[in-house]
Amino acid sequence: MALDGIQTLLDDNFKKPDKIHFVRYADDFIVTGRSPEMLKYKVKPLIKEFLKIRGLELSEKKTIITHIDDGFDFLGFNVRKYKGKLLIKPSKSSIKRIKVSVRE
Repeated sequence: MALDGIQTLLDDNFKKPDKIHFVRYADDFIVTGRSPEMLKYKVKPLIKEFLKIRGLELSEKKTIITHIDDGFDFLGFNVRKYKGKLLIKPSKSSIKRIKVSVRE
């Protein structure tokens, strides 16, 4: 519930050409955008301020700005673009965790 309103905040501050998209699952979320500069200098400060009002803050360990070609992990999956195709597959860490569990 604390994150309710981020989508509206982004919609109010950015228009369609900016290509800002917000994906949320419970308390985890990703924001995609056209350029890393826009995400770093415009989107991230907006979200930080939104969370600060609610007594929350972004985790600097988990907060990364990366290109989709390099990929990122989200909810146990690795998301990346490879030769123009979007690949979503289990992350190496989640596979490792399952293997350890099965071995035990």
